[in-house]
Amino acid sequence: MLQSIKRREELEAKIVDLETSLNALKKLLRDEEEQEQHRDIDHLDEYIDEVNHRYSNLKDFWHIVGKELRERFARKKAAEAKKESQ
Repeated sequence: MLQSIKRREELEAKIVDLETSLNALKKLLRDEEEQEQHRDIDHLDEYIDEVNHRYSNLKDFWHIVGKELRERFARKKAAEAKKESQ
């Protein structure tokens, strides 16, 4: 009986120790996540600038594509009109 009480106390002490360690690890994880968020926020302007740059490039690309397509269709239409008039 005395041995069983001692065993139970040891198990309870181990549980307390494990819970303390687990809580410390959880706090470390929260701190790390918070630091990550702060780093991300600090670099948010860079991310926004990169997105704006890529959007600007895409916008320029579509403008060029649109211009080229209009020119091709205009040349095709002119060639067809020339063919019909002959």
